[in-house]
Amino acid sequence: MRRLPVGANLLSLFLLLACACVVPSQGHAQTRQATIGRIIIDGASRFSDVQIVSASGLKVGQAADDPTLDAAATRLSESGAFSEVAYRYKTANGKMTVTLHIVETPKTLLCTFDNFVWFMPEEIDRAVRAEVSLFDGRLPADGSLPQAVATTLEHLLAQRHLAASVIYTPSGQLGKAPTEYLYAAKGDLPTIKSVEYTGGPLEPSVFSIATQRLIGHPYSTNYARSLAENDLDVIYHNHGYLRAHFADAKPAFAPGAAATDSGSVSVVFTVTPGLQYTWRGADWNGNRMYSTADLDQFLGMKAGEIAAADKISSGGDAVHEAYGKKGYITAALSPNQNFDDAAKQVQYSYEVNEGSQYRMGMITVSGADDKVAEKIRKAWRLKAGDIYDASYMKEFVRKDFSAAIAGSPLASPSAHPAISMHPNANTLTVDITISSN
Repeated sequence: MRRLPVGANLLSLFLLLACACVVPSQGHAQTRQATIGRIIIDGASRFSDVQIVSASGLKVGQAADDPTLDAAATRLSESGAFSEVAYRYKTANGKMTVTLHIVETPKTLLCTFDNFVWFMPEEIDRAVRAEVSLFDGRLPADGSLPQAVATTLEHLLAQRHLAASVIYTPSGQLGKAPTEYLYAAKGDLPTIKSVEYTGGPLEPSVFSIATQRLIGHPYSTNYARSLAENDLDVIYHNHGYLRAHFADAKPAFAPGAAATDSGSVSVVFTVTPGLQYTWRGADWNGNRMYSTADLDQFLGMKAGEIAAADKISSGGDAVHEAYGKKGYITAALSPNQNFDDAAKQVQYSYEVNEGSQYRMGMITVSGADDKVAEKIRKAWRLKAGDIYDASYMKEFVRKDFSAAIAGSPLASPSAHPAISMHPNANTLTVDITISSN
C-alpha cells in the first residue's frame, strides 16, 4: 500500500490498488493507463455521487493511471469536505472500474452572503453550485472550498462589470466557535436611499432612529437582521405586540445614471405583528421576603393596560431593586408568558429565587491619607453586620462621597475614583472598595 501527500487537512489518503490479475507493489512499474468505464462512490450520505465525481475531476471515458487517481484523491481531500479519502480500482478488458471511498467531514459552517444586492439569492446559489460542485449551502471549516466560493462570487461580479472584490470570515457569537462563513463584497458599494416598513399598524415615524442608521450607508444583510431583531422587533414588543417578528429585509438595487455611479438600494422591512396584548396579571412562586401584593406593586402593571415589554422589564428591575434593598443581591426572576389569544391578554408567571441575604462587610479605601479614608468610612452609613442595601451605593455617590473626599487626591480630576462591591458567598457579606484608578 502506498501513501500520498496529505493535503490541506493533513488527512491520510490510503490507496488500495487492486488490478484484475496482478496487485502491483511498491517498486513495481507504474500501472499503464486504462479507460475509466465506471466510477463507484462508497461512504457518501451528504453529497451525491455526481457531486463527488465532479469534484474529483474524473470522468467516465478518460484515460487514467496511478498519477491520475492520486490527483483526484488529493483534490477531494484538499476540499476539506472529507476526513478520509481512498480509492481502489480493477481493470478488465482495458476498462477500469474506480471505487472512491470517502468519509464526510462532520463539522460544517453555514454559508451566508451579506451584501450582494445586485443579485437575487437564488441567482447566487445557482452560480455557486454550478462552479463549486461540493457546495450545498454549508462549507467545511477548513480546506479549499471556502476560497472556491469566494472565487465564484468574484466571477459573478466580473460578469456584471462590478468593481468589487470578495472577502469571507468565520462568524458566530462572541466567545463561541464560528457557526457560519460570512461572505461580503468589498469596494465601491451602493448606499441605501430609502427604507420602508410594511405589514403592521405602527407608523414609520416610530422607526426613525433605525432609519437614520441605514440611510446613506452600504447595505448589509447581517446588519439589517441584527437591527430587526434588536430594534424593530423590540419597538413592536414595547407596544404590546409581544409576538411580533420582522422577516429578513428585502433590498432592491437601482443602477446609477452614470458608469461612475455605484447605484442605490431601497430596503423593505416586513413585520408579522400578531396580536396586541393587554395585561392580565402576574403569578408569583418562590417568594418569601415579599408578599404577592408587594411584588405586584413593585412590578407596577395594571390589569387591562397594554402589555408593553419595556414597562414589564422595568417592573422586573424594580422587583430586583426591592430585593437588593433587603440584602438579597442574588435574587433572580424567571418569567413565563401565558397567552390568551381569544381575549388578547397575557399573564406572566414569575418563578422567584430569592437566594441568601447578605450583610455589610468591610470598607477599604486606597489612594487617600488616613484622615480622608476615615472621613469616607464615617460617611458610609452601612456598618459591618447591617443588612446590605444594594441601592445605597448610588445614594452615597450622589450625596456624601464628594464631601468626604473634598481637598484630597481622590478629588483630583485625574484621580477617577472607583467604588466597587465584592460579595462573598461563603460569609454572605459584601465588601466595598474605594480606590483611585
